[in-house]
Amino acid sequence: MRLSKIDHVSVAVTNIEKARDFYGRILGLQQIPRPDFNFPGIWYKLGDVMIHIIKTAREPKNVDRADISAQDAHLAFRVESVEELENIIKKLEDEEIPWYELENAPSGLRQLFFKDPDGHMIEIVTPDPSNPHYESVYLKYYV
Repeated sequence: MRLSKIDHVSVAVTNIEKARDFYGRILGLQQIPRPDFNFPGIWYKLGDVMIHIIKTAREPKNVDRADISAQDAHLAFRVESVEELENIIKKLEDEEIPWYELENAPSGLRQLFFKDPDGHMIEIVTPDPSNPHYESVYLKYYV
C-alpha cells in the first residue's frame, strides 16, 4: 500500500452556521460546492486538501475555548509570513476568541492555537527567522 497525499479532513460540528461563520469569515476559507448527502455539511478547499464540515448530533467534548493545549489533537494551517499571523491574532482578539502562542517553539515556527465554536483545536503556523530553533530545525527539516 502506498498513500499519496491527504485528500480531506473532516470536522464534526453541532451548528453548521456557527461553523460556516468561523471557517469562512474568521479563517477566510473558500467554500466550494458540496454533493447532496443525506446530512448537512459544508466543504472548503485549501490548496490540494479539502476540509469537510459535517453536522453531528453528538455533543462536543470540550467547548471551553480558553482551555488551550498544544498537545490536543488539532487541525493546522500555514500562513506565509509573521505579518499574516499577526493579522490573525488581531482578528481573534477582535472576536474575543482566546488564543495561545507557543513561545520559541522547538520547530522554529511561530505556532498559534485556538478553538472553533465546537472546541476543535486549530493551529496556525508560519516560519519565524527570529526563533532560536529556526536554522537548526525549521531550515533542516521543513524546507
